[in-house]
Amino acid sequence: MSHASPELSQLIRQIEDRISTEVEEAGLQSRCALAEELNQMMRRLRQCGSTEEVASWVLDSAAAFGGPAALFEVMGTRLRGVRSRGFPAGADAFEELEAAVDEAPAFAHSIQEREPVIAVGTEAEVSRRIANALPLEHGGKVYLFPIVIREKVVAIVYVTEASPALTLGLRNTTVDRAALELLTGAAASAAQILASQEGAVVRQAPELIAIQGVDMRAHAGSPASEMRRQALEARARWFARTEVARMRLFRREALQQGRMERNIYSALKREIEAARRTYQQDYLEVSPGIADYLHRELVSLAHDDANVLGPEYPGSLG
Repeated sequence: MSHASPELSQLIRQIEDRISTEVEEAGLQSRCALAEELNQMMRRLRQCGSTEEVASWVLDSAAAFGGPAALFEVMGTRLRGVRSRGFPAGADAFEELEAAVDEAPAFAHSIQEREPVIAVGTEAEVSRRIANALPLEHGGKVYLFPIVIREKVVAIVYVTEASPALTLGLRNTTVDRAALELLTGAAASAAQILASQEGAVVRQAPELIAIQGVDMRAHAGSPASEMRRQALEARARWFARTEVARMRLFRREALQQGRMERNIYSALKREIEAARRTYQQDYLEVSPGIADYLHRELVSLAHDDANVLGPEYPGSLG
């Protein structure tokens, strides 16, 4: 059995604690059940020992909180099928699936904006090859969740709301977008941490630790600190996405009211201020160079219009 790294364990404990706290405060039975399922997913993530295992985990998670799901690797201007769950197409056939990004505008938009996208699963939106390989009923929606590592989209999780007639043994045909944003954010952070560890190779040469792809002679003495910085930044990004996903998940009515009144900060002041204090203390004070990912995620709550956060919102911590 694989054992999580200290960085990954800390990441998972953080979200488990926050989910539990939010549920206790909400006191809703349906949310308690959801939180328990999310925590089960986090316990499974803790056992992932490689990026390949994370890929399997995120696909299983997507299928649990949505309908049929698929994972695509983004390779420059191409999309490549990695694996799928719940679709009629066989695994071997899906792994041979490739499509051009410019033939799939919904994918292209998600990659460019690094944000989830909802689209109709037609040839015009997801390309003819993908639409044929992953069939939907007429008018069926697809949800695209980008996996972002170091500001770059490396993969897309493709989740559908499909008719039970087109699913293969999955219990859900609806998509819990907030839960899936939380889980794909967790996958991105975990993959970045594990990729850094997988890339570290000890060599029997001039007392240097070599990291694949890095000129160690130009960074002598710094690889360990750089890896720690990257891990901290991954946790900061993950914390920001998690906090905002929790607000979407557990405070939907207050969020909707805040949007209507163009004052989200007032509607969610307690949650926002608690998140800002933690982000300041745990990330910015430790590494001042880290970007304010929390502010970026809060702006996404306002549909990318910072004015909707309200006149009292203090602004970026950076």
